[in-house]
Amino acid sequence: MKTINKLNRLILLAALFIWGYTGLGQKSANEAEITYYSLDIGGVVCGYFETSSMLINESEKEWIQVNDKIIMKLTVLGEDVDISINNEYKIDPENENYFFCKRIYNNGAVELISTTEVKNDKAYFTSNQEVETKEIDLSEGVILESTFAFNHLIEDFIIGSEKEKTYKVYDDFRGEVINKSYKFLQEEEIELNGISYSTILLEELDHSIGTQIKYWIDVPTGDIVKFTYSGRTFCLSDASVKKKIQTADFDDVIFAKVDKIIPNVQEITYMKVEAKIKSEGEWITAESLNFPGQKFTGTVNENLVEGIFEIEPLGYDGTNAPAFPFDYPIVDSLQKYLEHENLIESNHPELIKEAKEITKEAKDSWEAAVSLSKWVSENIQGAIPGGTSAINTYKTRLGECGSHSRLLAAFCRAIGIPARLSIGCMYTTYYQGSFGQHAWTEIFMGDVGWIAVDATANEIDFVDAGHLRLGELTTFHPQEMKILEYKIGDGDKNDVTNIIPDEYKDLLGEYSIIERNRIFEILYQDGSLAVDIPNKMVLSLNDADEEGLYYPTVTRQVNFRFDRDADGKVEAMWLQQLMQVSKKAEQDPIPEDTPDNLQPYLGEYVFAPANIEIKVSNNNGELFMSDPHTKSDTKLELNEKKGKWKLAISNNEISFEKDEDGNVNQLTYYQNIYLHKGVLVSNFVEETIEESGVDEGINKYFELKNTNNGNCIFNELALNNLGFKLLSSDKTTEAIEIFKLNAAEYPDSWNVYDSLGEAYMKNGDNKLAIKNYKKSMKLNPENLGGEEMLAKLKSE
Repeated sequence: MKTINKLNRLILLAALFIWGYTGLGQKSANEAEITYYSLDIGGVVCGYFETSSMLINESEKEWIQVNDKIIMKLTVLGEDVDISINNEYKIDPENENYFFCKRIYNNGAVELISTTEVKNDKAYFTSNQEVETKEIDLSEGVILESTFAFNHLIEDFIIGSEKEKTYKVYDDFRGEVINKSYKFLQEEEIELNGISYSTILLEELDHSIGTQIKYWIDVPTGDIVKFTYSGRTFCLSDASVKKKIQTADFDDVIFAKVDKIIPNVQEITYMKVEAKIKSEGEWITAESLNFPGQKFTGTVNENLVEGIFEIEPLGYDGTNAPAFPFDYPIVDSLQKYLEHENLIESNHPELIKEAKEITKEAKDSWEAAVSLSKWVSENIQGAIPGGTSAINTYKTRLGECGSHSRLLAAFCRAIGIPARLSIGCMYTTYYQGSFGQHAWTEIFMGDVGWIAVDATANEIDFVDAGHLRLGELTTFHPQEMKILEYKIGDGDKNDVTNIIPDEYKDLLGEYSIIERNRIFEILYQDGSLAVDIPNKMVLSLNDADEEGLYYPTVTRQVNFRFDRDADGKVEAMWLQQLMQVSKKAEQDPIPEDTPDNLQPYLGEYVFAPANIEIKVSNNNGELFMSDPHTKSDTKLELNEKKGKWKLAISNNEISFEKDEDGNVNQLTYYQNIYLHKGVLVSNFVEETIEESGVDEGINKYFELKNTNNGNCIFNELALNNLGFKLLSSDKTTEAIEIFKLNAAEYPDSWNVYDSLGEAYMKNGDNKLAIKNYKKSMKLNPENLGGEEMLAKLKSE
């Protein structure tokens, strides 16, 4: 057993986005010492780590205590992901090896904990994701990774003249011994924070997962001052980095834009893609990228994939599926796909019980697998970061693609059906068409082989041809991607009819949320009705269900319905978003005066990914809740016919869900958003003001009013919002004219005069400001804001 220092600790953090968590460190000291590094992604400093070391004497034992704290702030698909990592190492100062390490990783939704204890050339590895302790042999020159010293690299590459060398290293994240090699690239002078460093540049290669990292090591001190990994840069820094942290958009790392929108993703049956992809996590070969349903022509050089993919998944209808319980002979290569592993806890009693319950009516193994996939698709709510592990995903009912896929794999293994993860990328309509890192599940069906399904995308018994598979533990770091050809359904490649069915024609068009001035568009493309969500994605819609609701093909967490006027003409659209919020396990005691019928609902509910907390309480015998959207306590009114509670001051609703014992364990929040058909006239007015001035903008308003064909929405609030937008941009004259127009159009509104008064006040015309505030107060004596402004103006 040998020693290794912070170099490999830094290497491990670089692999954070593959394996979840790890630690970093600095050289040892006999007194407390702190070192800082910054983390940069895409030019944004989005994280840091600080590491401290101190000599401890306690109970006649001496060791070096090393503590690391790592903070990262990211967004993924618009969701905030804050990651914190805390690591502890106890190092024997005599042999420079650690005898204890503990890692704690937290992403807001899940906490992963692992420990290693070293005794007599043996490592004993435990994890809160594993039931059993793993014993690892550390003899035969295995190097321990710690924060102490990397004497072997200094000796071999700085003092010695090695150009390349491979070492056996203990990985205390996974609890196994792996091979890592280092290659000398060059000597280089670099400058960081105004300080020059004479460094050697080494390239590290993890042979188990294919990770490559470059390190700049300061020759005089042996300290790492910089390293880079897959678009991430770490640099030696100081304590001031903690105040410089911003949020980095991780989508720039894991998405490749292709500028091609195909709304009906589930109907893609063939796709030809030109790709250049860098991947880590496992070794990829050209042979491994070729299998039934996927053909690759090109090269793979140290996990850099360059070439052409042709994807045409093989459909499977369950013909000749193995019996259930699964009775197909299990060869050695399949055995690992039946066993539990880190994050796929197929031996957990709760998962075994649930899997058996879900599949109790299954007639064969394919029917059982599809039942499990359907359950995961319908019961696990999409969330980033999500549950991560199978059991945590099951308990929280939250997860991203990896969480969905691990839970389904665990369910299958729990009932004896081999299953594994498949990782690569998937075509989506994000960013006007793109490929994003994605995981799905493959299920073994005997003679038929592996069948891919995607519970995350609601493809419970298939995958579409937008799924490009790289491996089982890989990452996806695209450099270039381009769609060359694609086919929808059974049609010819790239030849998709867009003849609009009659029942869809009056649904098409633009719809506006007046309060936010956001425009959604209902369109027909590639043989499918779809909705273009602004600055997000295009979603293909299923046909309306019996309640008139149009659900996207990929999710049940959002739906759309249309309102018609007395003449049957579509005049509006409702967007409904569902959010399932879990009830906290530990609750405060319920007050004794609470009516019996309200007691089951009271308590605190949490939606961890968005950091939302909802409290349901009793207020004089009536149910109230803290509404996360209005930021106020709102009375709930029961609609017994619908089985939902309506929020008194909005269109939103909630329902309460119960577990198998009849106890309320979560609520579902229904956010109902009303969209008027058409576009706000204020948008056209604003555009004209920018091009030709405010007078022409007002002329445009009346031109559209006189010739309106129904596509323009004339609304007081929209004009008011435009006025304040101009006012906040210091275009006071233009704002006053728009507020005057609004007052002329809506003379009975108190708010138009209040806004006009504010604009005059900002312009220094207090006389007109007072005049308009008085008009506002006359129409609404309870306008306290106007009353305060009047008092202020009169005093001046």
